[in-house]
Amino acid sequence: MRPPPSAGRVVLVIIAAFTVLRLVLAAVVGLGVDEAYSVSSARDLELSYFDHPPLQYWIVHLFLPLLGDGRGARLPFIALFAASSWLLYRLTQVLFGARAGVIAVLALNVSGFFTVAVGGWVLPDGPLVFALLGAALTLTRLLFEGRGARRHALGLWLQTGVWLGVALLAKYHALLFALGLLLFLVSVRSRRHLLSEPGPWLAALVALVVATPVFLWNSRHHWASLAYQLGRGEVSGLHPQYLVANILGQAIWILPWVFVPLALAGWRALRSGPACERSWLCACLALPSVALFSVVPLFGHLGLPHWQMPGWLMLYPVLGDYGARLVPPARLRRFASACVVLVVALGGALATQAATGLGRTLTPWLFARGDPTLDALEWSQLPPELAARGLLRPGTFLITTSWIYAGKIDQALHGRVPIVVFGNNPKQYALHYQPQSFIGQDALVAGPVDSMAGVLQELQPYFDSIEEQPPVTLGRRGLKEIELRLLLAHRLRAELPWPDWAR
Repeated sequence: MRPPPSAGRVVLVIIAAFTVLRLVLAAVVGLGVDEAYSVSSARDLELSYFDHPPLQYWIVHLFLPLLGDGRGARLPFIALFAASSWLLYRLTQVLFGARAGVIAVLALNVSGFFTVAVGGWVLPDGPLVFALLGAALTLTRLLFEGRGARRHALGLWLQTGVWLGVALLAKYHALLFALGLLLFLVSVRSRRHLLSEPGPWLAALVALVVATPVFLWNSRHHWASLAYQLGRGEVSGLHPQYLVANILGQAIWILPWVFVPLALAGWRALRSGPACERSWLCACLALPSVALFSVVPLFGHLGLPHWQMPGWLMLYPVLGDYGARLVPPARLRRFASACVVLVVALGGALATQAATGLGRTLTPWLFARGDPTLDALEWSQLPPELAARGLLRPGTFLITTSWIYAGKIDQALHGRVPIVVFGNNPKQYALHYQPQSFIGQDALVAGPVDSMAGVLQELQPYFDSIEEQPPVTLGRRGLKEIELRLLLAHRLRAELPWPDWAR
């Protein structure tokens, strides 16, 4: 079942070319808000973390002395996605053949979310995708490689358990992958007997053992991480407009010209049903994530369109099969070439805007309602301004109003100043320090002007006095894009509010 050398070489060229693209984007575009928060949280090595399991933070922490806390932190995630692309090729090759594998890898690398966010950002999705593809490949070898695989069935089940445990260390989505596997085994009559054998259950046990740090951390912090994630699906009535918006968001994230054939290939797999075991396995592994997170918005929480992506990932093999069997080669080449040109052009345009803000000058009407690329603006202009004013004297800590701004400030200050989030959702920052440790110290309060309404009045009971300071303006190419309000608070005399789970 080894792939033909020519197909393998083509895949390696695709992987190398898109890796170069990601390296360029990583060098040009600043860390986004989630990335800055991840790097900031990773300074402390913990068993797990508030909003996600620990794997992405462990990776950053491991490489922090070598790569620093800036854009270099992306390099391990870029390398992981290159490996993930090869795993996808091998998975698709085992299921549907080498040509389908080439198409699947190219499709993945021209999909916006996967090639940019998963492939190049400091996020939990990169390690998750790598581990899920490893688990899926091991399963396909177990289920479809014949007598040789059956002789080593127990070992392959244990390997699957290790991969699933690693996926659980990356993101809770791994549980939905396991649910999809159970759906496959129950729905395919010829495979049901596997549930009476020890292999699947030992795999589940191994996965739980590997993910032990996640459960230990949660048990010590009142299950705060699980409660936070489950609370994001709160029901508040029927909202069909949210469902439509979420599906459109998925299409935009993947890119519509890839999303439509991917959805059609998935529909074909569902329609073929258990009779076509190979495509049915992909459909079953995809269904829980895609269905659950697409239905949640209908009942009141808009959700985020990337929550479904681990499910869509499992449909790229059937997309490869669809393209290899049903699309004429000449037409496929033209379509693939157009997709590559489009994703490179879009990536270049977004990177230029994120790095320079040029579009705000040339086409200001496009950004009248805001500029999402401002999330990638690094606040490196802030430290020299604070130093020039003498606002960060020794013994001063910093207060801001959101974990989003805390990550940006911490990245700019390179972790040299303690940061406290004064608000309802401090996330991991609630664990960085104990509330009583700042008694008697001065604090600099900083945050975007629109986030600081009422903060002065709310903080006054905790300090002897608070002084308004002139604001600081941040921006690209001299533009005034983000105005930060500054307050200097003298001598903290009472503990700041702190979540119970963090005490």
